[in-house]
Amino acid sequence: MCDTIVALGSATKDGIALFGKNSDREPDEVQNIKIYSRQQHRPGEMAQCTYQAIPQVAETARIMLCQPFWMFGAEMGANEYGVAIGNEALFTKEKPDATGLTGMDLLRLALERSRSAKQALETIVELLEKYGQGGNCGYRQKFLYMNSFLIADHQEAYVLETVKSWWAWKRVNDFWSISNIISLEKDFDACSPGLIENAVKKGYCKSEADFNFRKCYSDRIITWGAKGAPREARSREMLLRKKGALTTADFMAILRDHGGRSNWTPGKSGGTICMHAADKLIRRSQSVCSIVAKLGKEAQFYYTTGAANPCMSPYYPIFFTDTMNPAGYLEGDASYDAKSFWWECEKLHRQALWHFTAAVNAIQPQIKQYEEDIISLIEGGQVPLNQATIDKYFAKGRAMVRNWGTTLDGLVPTKLSWFFSQYWRSYNKLNGIE
Repeated sequence: MCDTIVALGSATKDGIALFGKNSDREPDEVQNIKIYSRQQHRPGEMAQCTYQAIPQVAETARIMLCQPFWMFGAEMGANEYGVAIGNEALFTKEKPDATGLTGMDLLRLALERSRSAKQALETIVELLEKYGQGGNCGYRQKFLYMNSFLIADHQEAYVLETVKSWWAWKRVNDFWSISNIISLEKDFDACSPGLIENAVKKGYCKSEADFNFRKCYSDRIITWGAKGAPREARSREMLLRKKGALTTADFMAILRDHGGRSNWTPGKSGGTICMHAADKLIRRSQSVCSIVAKLGKEAQFYYTTGAANPCMSPYYPIFFTDTMNPAGYLEGDASYDAKSFWWECEKLHRQALWHFTAAVNAIQPQIKQYEEDIISLIEGGQVPLNQATIDKYFAKGRAMVRNWGTTLDGLVPTKLSWFFSQYWRSYNKLNGIE
């Protein structure tokens, strides 16, 4: 389960577009920050996606992905031209195909092949109509679904929602958010031939005039279980509250939101934008990586946690021109590795579950000060946008997390439910975390 948010310059404090997303996947599904350089490709060369190969284009753009370690694509990312995309799982009355391009494949291909948000929209539509969507998108558990996308650049943003090879899109005014529910109803700007006809044919609605995308195609039971509606409502409430004054820090705060409840704890409450896993049936996803972007015409600024649970993870800057991952950053995969940044943070996150309120109260003020300094200095042009800057702030953020781990050792554990405790102990055993 995931959430993606965007605000155009008309809704932000300084007139520059903002984009953000939490990628919610299985609790131990490592996401690595991957930067792929611009590439030239020979005629006849193929792009090997998750489940199928398609013809490659002559040149692919430099891209940054928050990428699950086992797949070709990703749920979120950006390219050198300032295009950012996030995708969401949609649960519909139409059965997903067993094979095809995954939503994550489509996202990566669009970033590689586009120089604007509109071109990325058109690229996804073209690929969707030609190859369809499908295939298992789950890591340990089989998971098939349709996809929606929020696509932005410095000038405009689009929401694109799909069922099989059909689609509908809308150009965003001011701000928008998407979650695990179809967000478009009758308000789309365009739709594919067949979308409405199929709904009428199958009795989802009586006529074209009666067509409502969300009402016609949503699988009500699974969509209800995914809690997409309350998360969508919450993100839009927070965007509306600060419309015209939204900042990078506000987008980070939205992605950390637990519904505004002071007594919230991971073991008792679900359906929040900052998602915490609690069981293997209903709440089996958690926010395993987060990204916030400021998409200016002349310069773009990207920040990522590179780790799970943004409520307990500092954002650090990433993806300036000609830069790579920070010094000391190592990727992770299926098993715990103390050298991997994602796994190093994840071990501490799991420790914090037994002291959640105290841990959050201890770490968040430190994170806030660290991020305020970064945003002020970087976006204010007081520090150079180069590899040394990325290395410096990553090192500071990592040191903060390590010091926080020392703090956890001195906290008194909170009593948790037997089921919640066993759920996380089983994952620790599976992953090799002591």
